[in-house]
Amino acid sequence: MAKLRDLVKLTPLIDTLKLVKIDDAEYFSSKYGSYISNSRLGLLNPFQGGSTDAFFAGFKDEGFVSSLVIGSAVHCLSLQGDQFELAPALGKPTAKLGAMADELYPVWLQHPIRTSDIEEASSKVNYYKNKLTPDIIKRVNEQCIPYWKARKNAQLNSTKELIYLDDKSRDTVYNCVEALTKNPQIQELLNPSGLLDPPLSMNEQAFLLDIEAECANGKKTILHLKAKLDNFTIDTEQDIITVNDVKTISKVVSAIDDNINRYHYSRELAEYLYLLNLYVAKEYNISKPSIKANYLVVSTIPQYYTKVRPVTNKEIQEGMYELGTLLRHVAYLICYKGYSL
Repeated sequence: MAKLRDLVKLTPLIDTLKLVKIDDAEYFSSKYGSYISNSRLGLLNPFQGGSTDAFFAGFKDEGFVSSLVIGSAVHCLSLQGDQFELAPALGKPTAKLGAMADELYPVWLQHPIRTSDIEEASSKVNYYKNKLTPDIIKRVNEQCIPYWKARKNAQLNSTKELIYLDDKSRDTVYNCVEALTKNPQIQELLNPSGLLDPPLSMNEQAFLLDIEAECANGKKTILHLKAKLDNFTIDTEQDIITVNDVKTISKVVSAIDDNINRYHYSRELAEYLYLLNLYVAKEYNISKPSIKANYLVVSTIPQYYTKVRPVTNKEIQEGMYELGTLLRHVAYLICYKGYSL
């Protein structure tokens, strides 16, 4: 049987390469629904439990996920502190009930909460979806109203977007951000000093790129890629590009290697470096830069230790091979099996 590399040729269309500043809501919206992200490739990768059907079905909305909320808050506050601020402790309920509280807060400001409002929020948050009882509905009101009142009475006049968390999660996020801020090695990577001028450092920027896939059966298709990078730096004095990726972990920081293997982070960082490499060649005429990548790790458990874990050249090479294999697999399924994104 012919190998995928022989069946599918991939060519990046450099003119389509864009660096854009878009928030998460837009990035994950239907506007970019046909784009392939590293996370979506995980739905195809059999070594991550993926399958063809899962990949083409795309992600399902799982509602509230505690670890994602904490991780997102840490990213926003450590990388976009000029735009986000942690709201004070206001007694927000925990877990999915807290997500219900935030979903229903603007409704409560307009009128008393109705059963239909709770049912609608329940479906969106996946809180007792289709399983609501009078007791659960009563509990929502009883536990959310004190938070709603405290939030309204706080009269917060911040010019930044406020992040509202339950008190325990708030403490966790605060300590994680504090720990990242106090680590001088991490701060130097995020805000590097140069020989004469500091390198360009950018946070939460997205790359978009079209790749033409030409198959051996004569068919062609365009694969739309998207990737949102935590941080990258471009040192034009020494021709060095660096990708820095913040990772929260609910274990000791030394366990990050387990997560790297489990979630195939090497493919993620390889994709980021690939796109950044194309970008600096296009915009800065840097054809063969030195490349570096690091995981900036913070533990979400006391003592909130931090660690810089460099990505090895071997991991980058393995990640690039896996990225290319999965993209060719997508093209093969489109060109030979009739699937469509």
